[in-house]
Amino acid sequence: MGYSFIRPKKKPKIDSESRMIMLFFLVTIMLIFGFTTYILLKRQSMQNEIVSMQREIESFHAQSREFKKEISRIKRLVQKYDTISINNTLMKESIQNLFDLVPDQITLTKAILDRNGLVLYGVTPSKDVYNYLLLAPLKSVFQRNVTTFYALENGWWRFVSVNEGSIETGDEVEE
Repeated sequence: MGYSFIRPKKKPKIDSESRMIMLFFLVTIMLIFGFTTYILLKRQSMQNEIVSMQREIESFHAQSREFKKEISRIKRLVQKYDTISINNTLMKESIQNLFDLVPDQITLTKAILDRNGLVLYGVTPSKDVYNYLLLAPLKSVFQRNVTTFYALENGWWRFVSVNEGSIETGDEVEE
C-alpha cells in the first residue's frame, strides 16, 4: 500500500547546489593549474632567452674588440701612409731641387737614389765646372761625396759621383 499519490523519485546523492560548488572548485583548480603551467613555461622561455642574449652580448663584445683592433691597425697604416706620403713629397721636392742644381754645362745620364744616398752619372766639360757648379751643392746635402772622372775623346769628362749621407725615405708598410 502506498501512502503517497505520486511515485517516489530517486534522491540524488549530490544535490544541484553541491554540484555547482564542486564544478566551481573544479574550474577554479583547473584555472589555477593552467595559469601555473603558463607561468612556469614563460619562466623557462625567459631563462632560455636570457642565456641566448648573454651569448649574443659576449659575441658582440668579441666583435667590438676585433673592430677596435682593426681600427687601430688601420689608423697605424694611415699614419704610415701619411709619413710615406710626406717623405715622398719631400723626396720629390729634393729631387726637383737637385735637378735644378745641375747646371746647363753638365749633362746627367743616370741618377740612382736609394736609402743610402745618391749616385749620379754624367758628362762635364771639365773637372772644375763639376767641382764648382755641382759638387758644392752636393756637399751641402750629403755627408760623403766621392767622384771618379773618366776622360772622353772629345776632351770632356765622364763622371760617377757617389754621395752618401742625410737623405732618408719612409718606412715599409706592414700589414
